[in-house]
Amino acid sequence: MADGALGADLDVLVIGSGIAGLSVALELAGHRRVAVVAKEPGGGGSTVLAQGGIAAAVAEGDSGAAHAADTVAAAAGLGDPAVAGTVTGEAAAAVARLVQLGARFDTGAPAKEGGHGAARVLHARGDATGAEISHALVQAAARLGVPVLGGLFLLDLLTEAAGLPGAPGRVVGATFYDTETASTRRVLASTTVLATGGYGQLWACTTSPPACSGDGLAAAMRAGAQVADLEFAQFHPTGMDLGLDPRPLASEALRGAGARLRDSAGRYLHDSSGPGYGDLAPRDVVSRSMSRRMAELGADHCYLDATPIGAGELEGHFPTFLGSCRAAGIDPLSAWAPVSPTAHYTMGGVLTDVDGRTTLEGLMAVGEVGCSGLHGANRLASNSLLEGAVIGARAARAILAADGPAAARPSVDGLEPLPAPEPEASEPLDIRLVGVGPAADRALLRDAMQTYVGVSRSGAGLELVAGALARAAGTGGTAGGPAVDPTARELENMRLVARGVVALALRRRESRGAHWRTDHPSTDERWRVRQVLELAESGQMAVGELPVELPAMAVPPAAGGAE
Repeated sequence: MADGALGADLDVLVIGSGIAGLSVALELAGHRRVAVVAKEPGGGGSTVLAQGGIAAAVAEGDSGAAHAADTVAAAAGLGDPAVAGTVTGEAAAAVARLVQLGARFDTGAPAKEGGHGAARVLHARGDATGAEISHALVQAAARLGVPVLGGLFLLDLLTEAAGLPGAPGRVVGATFYDTETASTRRVLASTTVLATGGYGQLWACTTSPPACSGDGLAAAMRAGAQVADLEFAQFHPTGMDLGLDPRPLASEALRGAGARLRDSAGRYLHDSSGPGYGDLAPRDVVSRSMSRRMAELGADHCYLDATPIGAGELEGHFPTFLGSCRAAGIDPLSAWAPVSPTAHYTMGGVLTDVDGRTTLEGLMAVGEVGCSGLHGANRLASNSLLEGAVIGARAARAILAADGPAAARPSVDGLEPLPAPEPEASEPLDIRLVGVGPAADRALLRDAMQTYVGVSRSGAGLELVAGALARAAGTGGTAGGPAVDPTARELENMRLVARGVVALALRRRESRGAHWRTDHPSTDERWRVRQVLELAESGQMAVGELPVELPAMAVPPAAGGAE
């Protein structure tokens, strides 16, 4: 570890080394004193695992406006049209910048994925797009002299009084646990950028790597930042049920190339796999239909039948899928791969604007940890890498334009305290969240979230988890110091984020996008609002609502794209 990189105060501290964090740092290289730190060595975050590609309207006849319309349609009424228009409008330039930095995309026409009205998904090395982009950005950081330091686990953000009565503190850096020296470190910076990824590890079945335990989100909550949309967690229909954690992903592009979903009895799950419906409907729609069929048959998985795809195309375009199958003893040329809906992407995060500004001065958030309103209640396929590249670059430009710390975006006013769950309620054995140590308790939490806060939710199940979380408060965590246990701190972060997820899911009494309530199965226009949450110093949560403007898209969504 190059201690000199963090030996002096920084202009910009970037926490996270995926596409979003590195996009910020690379734009600032040579202009600001910047360093990137991450929990794990090597860089990449969740980016390195991304298979589906990056969406951009680069093909003839396509447009950023059409891409924005599909993005808003998939967002189930909660997407911000202005943010969608900005991000998709800058998509082609973002891809060009990635190429300039060394990413090599596959030649040929873009692919079509679920919810897109046009073929606009670009891939690299077949289904290893994220790995290619990550490699290019890490190499570019090395060429441009941007330090990328691993082994630093985020403990908390540092704040100081902002000088305004009642105003939250300005963020002035962060404290970390150095896993190499087993000590805490303090890093000061004019602006701190969170790029720590999502909270997919809250669920037992997930494609998210172990590092995605919500550390950045939890730290922002403790610092007083407002967060939003935590109830919306996207379950990818085709997480591969191979006994691995995290689960390998079968890219959505496989269905675009002709693969079909079958139930456990071998029947096709849908009558059609055409664009925008059937097997290629938006992810929330397909995950729900799979969950229903699995429940009807008493099965824990469906199958992905990739036999219609020829050997040459599988080997040339889907080497990651092919390798995962063969490692598990499955030949996808003749056998079906077991798949089931798997937690994949978390739409909620730190409330930001399209430039990554949060409600705290000196703090920005980009990528999956941020919540700009782009995804609403359901992310359109292959928009996550795009979001990281575009909003990361925009955050860097905002930093360069500022004279001092990053400015704050407006807070949402009128938040009201949430009633505390009843911790004395009787606790069934299957909802017990306190075991014999942090690792066991983490498994208990993930199992409870998978069972009661997964694709299918109900008020009764959500209340059970809320009560169990209340009973688990204060057990197995750590306040930091020289003897920090990162495993215990991760559990503390996961419990805090889970409290927010469950509270907002319980409060939203409707079904919308990735949030499906069996006791409130219809979409209710009275709930066409984004929920915003804030954590008080006492630990009590307060919630408010942010209205969403009606979309006024220049181009209507393609047929079937809004399903």
